[in-house]
Amino acid sequence: MKVLTIPQAVKEIRALDPATAINETMLTSLIEKKKLPCGSRGVRTVVNLELTISVLNELLGFVGEVFLPKIRTIRAAASELRANSDEIGMGEDHIRRCVADEKIGVIAIGNRNYIAMQSFDAPYSEKLVYGTSQSRTQRDMIRKDMLVQMSTTISTKSSVPSVIRV
Repeated sequence: MKVLTIPQAVKEIRALDPATAINETMLTSLIEKKKLPCGSRGVRTVVNLELTISVLNELLGFVGEVFLPKIRTIRAAASELRANSDEIGMGEDHIRRCVADEKIGVIAIGNRNYIAMQSFDAPYSEKLVYGTSQSRTQRDMIRKDMLVQMSTTISTKSSVPSVIRV
């Protein structure tokens, strides 16, 4: 059991994964939201490193895993995917849609979303391929409503509708 201050925990995590997006603000926010247990030694806030890794895994949907998740922002994840693997072919917009559809686990801190690179590896990547889209964009909903209105109008009128340009 390794009990460290928040800066020490971030330093230890960065030693394991230099490109990580984990920072002191993120851990502090998780503590404030009561998602990450902590203790105090004098005036310092301390966390258990193994427990912190376990909590990060659970928040990202890797229940029961013990590995350190490679946490990145969405932009950094898209960049890393583009650089490292040609076969995945996911851009930033597609990753954002997967996050909105809850196909990828996310840690939301403020207006920033953090995801794990392990989400793109097997067996976790199956959700990306076989999952169903739950969210609909406003544009899709408007298009569907417009088509329903047009079909209703056409079916109720016996003649062909005419368009008058103004």
